[in-house]
Parts: sequence; C-alpha cells; structure tokens
Amino acid sequence: MFHKILVAYDGTEPGNVALRQGADLACVLGAELHILAIVVTTGGLLLDPAVVPGDLLAAERQFLLGAMTEAVAGLEKHGIAAITCIRDGDPADEIIAYALEINADLAVVGHSAQGLLARWFGSSVGTRILATMPCSLLVATDSSLLPAPE
Repeated sequence: MFHKILVAYDGTEPGNVALRQGADLACVLGAELHILAIVVTTGGLLLDPAVVPGDLLAAERQFLLGAMTEAVAGLEKHGIAAITCIRDGDPADEIIAYALEINADLAVVGHSAQGLLARWFGSSVGTRILATMPCSLLVATDSSLLPAPE
C-alpha cells in the first residue's frame, strides 16, 4: 500500500499530530518514513532584509533542527527510524518537490485552524498541495486543537 511516507514537520502541535500519525502508519505498514522541515524564505516581507534580518532565518533553521532532532529521538525510542531533511523555500513547492524526489506514496501534513483573515493574508499552501501533490495526502487533525463550535 504505502512504502514511503513523507511527513511535513514544523515543530508545532499540528506538525506533531502529523508526525505521530505518519510514524504510526509507517510502523504498521513497514514503510520508510521521511520527515521534511522547511525554512520559509518566500513571501513579500521575507524579501526585505530591513523587515526580516538574515539571523531570523538562521534562528528558524536552528528551531527546526532542534525540533526535528527531538522528534527523531522520540521515534527511535519506539524503534522507528526516519530520514530527515531541512530545505529552504516555499512550503508547498518544497513538499511537492521532495515527494517527487523520494517517490512518496503518502504525504502527511498537519492542519491548524486559522481565522478568515489569517487564511486570506497567508499563502494558499494547503490549496496548492492539494491540487498538485503527486501522491496520496493525509491531513492530520487532532480534535483537541480545533476551535470549539459557537
């Protein structure tokens, strides 16, 4: 069924949910697990060094490296091995490109509930991934992370 599973990981709680679900599937199916983190270097504000200094991108890379190292250590305690990668760029482009490179059968991404303004101002990463992902896609959610109904 699934032989190579790619988890898009960002160290957030939705990313942790995606990692848990992706790792569980990899374990049950005996699949190869890949974990990809992306230092976002695209977007209007990121192009202006007066707004976003280079050391902020270095700090983001360091955060992702630490989060990924901790996540992999946790997986190894449960006997799960993972291949890791950190890339710079646009999240949707990098997730899709990496899925193609490793010939992934399944990509797992976390879902975070955002308000209308955040979605409008933010990039349409989810939409682009959904439209062009070269493999099956699992959007991992944790009901405790979703906003309460009004």
